[in-house]
Amino acid sequence: MNTTEHLLVCLAEECAEVQQAVAKALRFGLQGGYSGADATNAQDIAREVSDLIAVVQLLEERGIIEQGSRVAAIEQKKARVSKHMEYARIKGTLSD
Repeated sequence: MNTTEHLLVCLAEECAEVQQAVAKALRFGLQGGYSGADATNAQDIAREVSDLIAVVQLLEERGIIEQGSRVAAIEQKKARVSKHMEYARIKGTLSD
Protein backbone atom coordinates (compact mmCIF):
# COMPACT_ATOMS: atom_id res chain seq x y z
CA MET A 1 0.00 0.00 0.00
CA ASN A 2 1.35 3.43 -0.87
CA THR A 3 0.71 6.78 0.84
CA THR A 4 -2.16 7.68 -1.47
CA GLU A 5 -3.93 4.38 -0.83
CA HIS A 6 -3.35 4.71 2.91
CA LEU A 7 -4.86 8.21 2.99
CA LEU A 8 -7.81 7.10 0.88
CA VAL A 9 -8.51 4.31 3.37
CA CYS A 10 -8.30 6.88 6.16
CA LEU A 11 -10.78 9.05 4.24
CA ALA A 12 -13.22 6.17 3.89
CA GLU A 13 -12.90 5.33 7.58
CA GLU A 14 -13.51 8.92 8.64
CA CYS A 15 -16.59 9.13 6.40
CA ALA A 16 -17.95 6.01 8.09
CA GLU A 17 -17.26 7.47 11.53
CA VAL A 18 -19.14 10.67 10.65
CA GLN A 19 -22.01 8.53 9.40
CA GLN A 20 -22.07 6.53 12.64
CA ALA A 21 -22.02 9.65 14.82
CA VAL A 22 -24.89 11.19 12.85
CA ALA A 23 -26.95 8.00 13.09
CA LYS A 24 -26.50 7.95 16.88
CA ALA A 25 -27.58 11.57 17.12
CA LEU A 26 -30.69 10.83 15.10
CA ARG A 27 -31.52 7.86 17.33
CA PHE A 28 -30.67 9.36 20.71
CA GLY A 29 -30.65 13.13 20.18
CA LEU A 30 -27.89 15.66 19.68
CA GLN A 31 -27.52 16.25 23.42
CA GLY A 32 -27.50 12.52 24.24
CA GLY A 33 -24.37 10.46 24.41
CA TYR A 34 -22.90 7.20 25.61
CA SER A 35 -23.67 6.36 29.21
CA GLY A 36 -20.83 7.75 31.28
CA ALA A 37 -19.29 9.63 28.34
CA ASP A 38 -18.40 13.28 28.75
CA ALA A 39 -19.23 14.21 25.13
CA THR A 40 -22.63 14.73 23.55
CA ASN A 41 -23.57 13.31 20.18
CA ALA A 42 -23.26 16.84 18.76
CA GLN A 43 -19.70 17.02 20.08
CA ASP A 44 -18.95 13.58 18.64
CA ILE A 45 -20.18 14.73 15.22
CA ALA A 46 -18.00 17.85 15.41
CA ARG A 47 -14.95 15.77 16.36
CA GLU A 48 -15.52 13.26 13.56
CA VAL A 49 -16.05 16.01 10.98
CA SER A 50 -12.80 17.64 12.15
CA ASP A 51 -11.02 14.31 11.69
CA LEU A 52 -12.48 14.04 8.19
CA ILE A 53 -11.36 17.56 7.29
CA ALA A 54 -7.86 16.77 8.56
CA VAL A 55 -7.59 13.80 6.20
CA VAL A 56 -8.95 15.89 3.32
CA GLN A 57 -6.29 18.49 4.04
CA LEU A 58 -3.58 15.81 4.05
CA LEU A 59 -4.82 14.66 0.64
CA GLU A 60 -4.71 18.26 -0.61
CA GLU A 61 -1.24 18.92 0.82
CA ARG A 62 0.09 15.92 -1.07
CA GLY A 63 -1.62 16.96 -4.31
CA ILE A 64 -3.84 13.86 -4.32
CA ILE A 65 -6.96 16.01 -4.51
CA GLU A 66 -7.13 19.60 -5.70
CA GLN A 67 -7.74 22.21 -3.02
CA GLY A 68 -8.96 25.04 -5.25
CA SER A 69 -11.87 23.08 -6.61
CA ARG A 70 -13.12 22.26 -3.10
CA VAL A 71 -13.93 25.87 -2.23
CA ALA A 72 -16.23 26.34 -5.23
CA ALA A 73 -17.73 22.88 -4.77
CA ILE A 74 -18.66 23.69 -1.17
CA GLU A 75 -20.64 26.73 -2.22
CA GLN A 76 -22.38 24.76 -4.98
CA LYS A 77 -23.30 22.00 -2.53
CA LYS A 78 -24.69 24.49 -0.02
CA ALA A 79 -26.89 25.95 -2.75
CA ARG A 80 -28.15 22.48 -3.76
CA VAL A 81 -28.93 21.53 -0.16
CA SER A 82 -30.83 24.79 0.37
CA LYS A 83 -32.81 24.18 -2.82
CA HIS A 84 -33.72 20.64 -1.74
CA MET A 85 -34.68 21.81 1.74
CA GLU A 86 -37.03 24.39 0.26
CA TYR A 87 -38.58 21.72 -1.97
CA ALA A 88 -39.04 19.47 1.08
CA ARG A 89 -40.78 22.33 2.93
CA ILE A 90 -43.12 22.82 -0.03
CA LYS A 91 -43.90 19.10 -0.06
CA GLY A 92 -44.54 19.14 3.69
CA THR A 93 -41.80 16.68 4.57
CA LEU A 94 -39.57 19.25 6.35
CA SER A 95 -40.57 21.56 9.15
CA ASP A 96 -38.58 24.08 11.14
